[in-house]
Amino acid sequence: MIIGLLTGCSKSLVYSPSINLTNQPIKEKEVDIQVSAELLPETRPEELQGNQTTFGLSGQLSYGFSDKFNLTVKGWGDAEGRGSLIRSGYSLNGQFIKTLSERNRIILLPRIGIALNGNDIAGYGLGASMIYQNSINQKVSWYGGSGLLWGFRYLEKDTNSENEEKLPMGFGIVGNLGIGWQISNSIRLNCEANPAYQINTFDGNSQMLLSPTIGIGYTLNKKSE
Repeated sequence: MIIGLLTGCSKSLVYSPSINLTNQPIKEKEVDIQVSAELLPETRPEELQGNQTTFGLSGQLSYGFSDKFNLTVKGWGDAEGRGSLIRSGYSLNGQFIKTLSERNRIILLPRIGIALNGNDIAGYGLGASMIYQNSINQKVSWYGGSGLLWGFRYLEKDTNSENEEKLPMGFGIVGNLGIGWQISNSIRLNCEANPAYQINTFDGNSQMLLSPTIGIGYTLNKKSE
Protein backbone atom coordinates (compact mmCIF):
# COMPACT_ATOMS: atom_id res chain seq x y z
CA MET A 1 0.00 0.00 0.00
CA ILE A 2 1.43 3.04 0.70
CA ILE A 3 4.84 2.01 0.43
CA GLY A 4 8.08 1.46 1.96
CA LEU A 5 7.37 3.94 4.66
CA LEU A 6 10.79 4.31 6.23
CA THR A 7 13.77 2.24 5.36
CA GLY A 8 17.27 1.99 6.73
CA CYS A 9 19.55 1.82 3.69
CA SER A 10 18.04 4.24 1.16
CA LYS A 11 18.35 7.96 1.81
CA SER A 12 14.63 8.46 1.22
CA LEU A 13 11.83 6.86 -0.78
CA VAL A 14 8.58 8.30 -2.12
CA TYR A 15 5.07 6.87 -1.90
CA SER A 16 1.59 7.86 -3.03
CA PRO A 17 -1.25 8.09 -0.47
CA SER A 18 -3.90 9.20 -3.00
CA ILE A 19 -6.86 6.94 -3.83
CA ASN A 20 -8.49 8.79 -6.78
CA LEU A 21 -12.03 7.42 -6.50
CA THR A 22 -14.42 7.43 -9.43
CA ASN A 23 -17.64 9.43 -8.92
CA GLN A 24 -19.63 6.20 -9.04
CA PRO A 25 -18.20 2.76 -8.17
CA ILE A 26 -16.77 0.83 -11.09
CA LYS A 27 -19.24 -1.79 -12.23
CA GLU A 28 -18.50 -5.34 -13.34
CA LYS A 29 -16.18 -5.48 -16.39
CA GLU A 30 -15.69 -1.71 -16.46
CA VAL A 31 -12.18 -0.23 -16.80
CA ASP A 32 -10.97 3.07 -15.36
CA ILE A 33 -7.73 4.94 -16.10
CA GLN A 34 -6.37 7.98 -14.23
CA VAL A 35 -3.21 10.07 -14.50
CA SER A 36 -2.31 12.56 -11.77
CA ALA A 37 0.21 15.10 -10.56
CA GLU A 38 0.85 15.07 -6.83
CA LEU A 39 3.25 15.90 -4.04
CA LEU A 40 4.70 12.55 -2.98
CA PRO A 41 5.66 12.18 0.70
CA GLU A 42 9.32 11.50 1.50
CA THR A 43 9.92 8.63 3.92
CA ARG A 44 13.11 10.26 5.29
CA PRO A 45 12.82 13.97 4.48
CA GLU A 46 15.75 14.87 6.76
CA GLU A 47 18.05 13.13 4.27
CA LEU A 48 17.01 15.48 1.42
CA GLN A 49 17.37 18.96 2.90
CA GLY A 50 14.21 18.54 4.94
CA ASN A 51 11.69 18.71 2.07
CA GLN A 52 8.72 16.63 3.23
CA THR A 53 7.24 16.12 -0.25
CA THR A 54 8.50 15.89 -3.83
CA PHE A 55 6.59 16.67 -7.02
CA GLY A 56 5.69 13.46 -8.82
CA LEU A 57 3.43 11.83 -11.37
CA SER A 58 1.22 8.79 -10.95
CA GLY A 59 -1.05 6.59 -13.03
CA GLN A 60 -3.49 3.83 -12.25
CA LEU A 61 -5.60 1.22 -14.02
CA SER A 62 -8.72 -0.23 -12.36
CA TYR A 63 -10.96 -3.15 -13.31
CA GLY A 64 -14.34 -4.09 -11.87
CA PHE A 65 -14.61 -7.77 -11.04
CA SER A 66 -18.14 -7.15 -9.77
CA ASP A 67 -20.33 -4.17 -8.83
CA LYS A 68 -18.99 -4.47 -5.26
CA PHE A 69 -15.30 -5.25 -5.80
CA ASN A 70 -12.55 -3.87 -8.03
CA LEU A 71 -8.75 -3.88 -8.19
CA THR A 72 -6.34 -1.07 -9.07
CA VAL A 73 -2.72 -1.30 -10.24
CA LYS A 74 -0.94 1.98 -9.52
CA GLY A 75 2.51 3.38 -10.23
CA TRP A 76 4.26 6.66 -9.36
CA GLY A 77 7.62 8.35 -9.67
CA ASP A 78 9.69 11.35 -8.57
CA ALA A 79 9.42 13.94 -11.37
CA GLU A 80 12.04 16.26 -9.83
CA GLY A 81 14.90 13.76 -9.99
CA ARG A 82 16.04 14.58 -6.46
CA GLY A 83 17.95 11.33 -6.03
CA SER A 84 20.87 9.88 -7.95
CA LEU A 85 18.55 7.06 -9.07
CA ILE A 86 14.94 7.15 -10.26
CA ARG A 87 12.69 6.73 -7.23
CA SER A 88 9.33 5.14 -7.96
CA GLY A 89 6.85 2.60 -6.69
CA TYR A 90 3.90 0.32 -7.46
CA SER A 91 0.89 -0.83 -5.52
CA LEU A 92 -2.10 -3.12 -5.81
CA ASN A 93 -5.25 -1.65 -4.26
CA GLY A 94 -8.61 -3.29 -3.67
CA GLN A 95 -12.04 -1.76 -3.13
CA PHE A 96 -14.81 -3.54 -1.24
CA ILE A 97 -17.96 -1.44 -1.63
CA LYS A 98 -20.92 -1.39 0.77
CA THR A 99 -23.86 0.56 -0.63
CA LEU A 100 -25.82 2.53 1.98
CA SER A 101 -28.22 4.26 -0.41
CA GLU A 102 -28.33 5.43 -4.00
CA ARG A 103 -25.97 8.31 -3.17
CA ASN A 104 -23.95 6.99 -0.22
CA ARG A 105 -21.46 4.18 0.20
CA ILE A 106 -18.66 2.89 2.43
CA ILE A 107 -15.46 1.60 0.82
CA LEU A 108 -12.85 -0.64 2.48
CA LEU A 109 -9.56 -0.08 0.69
CA PRO A 110 -6.63 -2.47 1.41
CA ARG A 111 -3.28 -1.78 -0.28
CA ILE A 112 0.06 -3.52 -0.75
CA GLY A 113 3.09 -2.23 -2.60
CA ILE A 114 6.80 -1.73 -3.12
CA ALA A 115 9.07 1.31 -3.34
CA LEU A 116 12.01 1.32 -5.74
CA ASN A 117 15.36 3.10 -5.73
CA GLY A 118 16.44 2.71 -9.33
CA ASN A 119 15.77 -0.94 -10.22
CA ASP A 120 16.17 -2.18 -6.66
CA ILE A 121 13.27 -2.87 -4.31
CA ALA A 122 14.04 -0.65 -1.33
CA GLY A 123 10.86 -0.93 0.72
CA TYR A 124 7.61 -2.80 1.21
CA GLY A 125 4.33 -1.48 2.52
CA LEU A 126 0.89 -2.53 3.73
CA GLY A 127 -2.12 -0.42 4.57
CA ALA A 128 -5.89 -0.19 4.77
CA SER A 129 -8.37 2.69 4.77
CA MET A 130 -12.09 3.16 5.39
CA ILE A 131 -13.71 5.73 3.08
CA TYR A 132 -17.18 7.31 3.03
CA GLN A 133 -18.36 8.60 -0.38
CA ASN A 134 -21.39 10.75 -1.20
CA SER A 135 -22.70 11.61 -4.66
CA ILE A 136 -24.10 15.15 -4.44
CA ASN A 137 -25.60 14.87 -7.93
CA GLN A 138 -24.83 13.15 -11.22
CA LYS A 139 -21.76 15.31 -11.83
CA VAL A 140 -20.19 15.90 -8.40
CA SER A 141 -19.18 13.59 -5.55
CA TRP A 142 -16.98 13.91 -2.49
CA TYR A 143 -15.32 11.42 -0.16
CA GLY A 144 -13.38 11.32 3.07
CA GLY A 145 -11.75 8.76 5.33
CA SER A 146 -8.54 7.59 6.94
CA GLY A 147 -6.31 4.56 7.29
CA LEU A 148 -3.17 3.02 8.77
CA LEU A 149 0.14 2.24 7.04
CA TRP A 150 3.13 0.06 7.83
CA GLY A 151 6.34 0.04 5.81
CA PHE A 152 9.67 -1.77 6.16
CA ARG A 153 12.97 -2.47 4.44
CA TYR A 154 13.36 -5.98 5.86
CA LEU A 155 12.42 -7.73 9.08
CA GLU A 156 15.93 -7.90 10.53
CA LYS A 157 17.56 -5.38 12.84
CA ASP A 158 19.99 -2.81 11.45
CA THR A 159 22.10 -0.06 13.03
CA ASN A 160 20.86 3.52 12.73
CA SER A 161 22.86 6.78 12.97
CA GLU A 162 22.72 6.60 16.78
CA ASN A 163 24.31 3.13 16.75
CA GLU A 164 21.03 1.60 17.93
CA GLU A 165 19.90 -1.75 16.57
CA LYS A 166 16.32 -1.47 15.36
CA LEU A 167 14.03 -2.89 12.71
CA PRO A 168 14.15 -0.59 9.64
CA MET A 169 10.45 0.26 9.50
CA GLY A 170 7.81 2.84 10.30
CA PHE A 171 4.10 3.52 10.64
CA GLY A 172 1.70 6.14 9.37
CA ILE A 173 -1.82 7.52 9.60
CA VAL A 174 -3.19 8.89 6.34
CA GLY A 175 -6.34 10.88 5.60
CA ASN A 176 -8.08 11.15 2.24
CA LEU A 177 -10.42 14.02 1.38
CA GLY A 178 -11.39 14.34 -2.26
CA ILE A 179 -13.89 15.70 -4.75
CA GLY A 180 -14.69 14.55 -8.28
CA TRP A 181 -16.37 16.47 -11.09
CA GLN A 182 -17.79 14.56 -14.04
CA ILE A 183 -16.81 16.60 -17.11
CA SER A 184 -18.57 14.21 -19.49
CA ASN A 185 -20.12 10.75 -19.32
CA SER A 186 -16.68 9.12 -19.14
CA ILE A 187 -14.18 11.85 -18.19
CA ARG A 188 -13.76 13.37 -14.73
CA LEU A 189 -11.53 15.78 -12.84
CA ASN A 190 -10.37 14.55 -9.43
CA CYS A 191 -8.75 16.55 -6.62
CA GLU A 192 -7.56 15.34 -3.20
CA ALA A 193 -5.96 16.68 -0.05
CA ASN A 194 -4.12 13.85 1.69
CA PRO A 195 -2.74 14.70 5.13
CA ALA A 196 -0.39 12.12 6.64
CA TYR A 197 1.41 11.62 9.92
CA GLN A 198 4.36 9.28 9.55
CA ILE A 199 6.47 7.81 12.35
CA ASN A 200 9.98 6.58 11.57
CA THR A 201 10.73 4.15 14.40
CA PHE A 202 14.16 3.34 12.93
CA ASP A 203 15.48 6.93 12.98
CA GLY A 204 13.29 7.98 15.91
CA ASN A 205 11.45 10.90 14.28
CA SER A 206 8.07 11.80 12.80
CA GLN A 207 6.51 14.24 10.33
CA MET A 208 3.10 15.75 9.63
CA LEU A 209 2.65 16.57 5.95
CA LEU A 210 0.12 17.30 3.21
CA SER A 211 0.11 15.48 -0.14
CA PRO A 212 -2.38 17.16 -2.55
CA THR A 213 -3.29 15.53 -5.86
CA ILE A 214 -5.03 16.59 -9.08
CA GLY A 215 -5.80 14.23 -11.94
CA ILE A 216 -7.91 13.33 -14.95
CA GLY A 217 -9.78 10.00 -15.11
CA TYR A 218 -11.53 8.12 -17.90
CA THR A 219 -13.98 5.25 -17.39
CA LEU A 220 -14.69 2.82 -20.20
CA ASN A 221 -18.23 1.88 -19.22
CA LYS A 222 -21.07 -0.01 -20.84
CA LYS A 223 -22.74 3.18 -22.03
CA SER A 224 -19.59 4.36 -23.82
CA GLU A 225 -18.76 1.01 -25.48
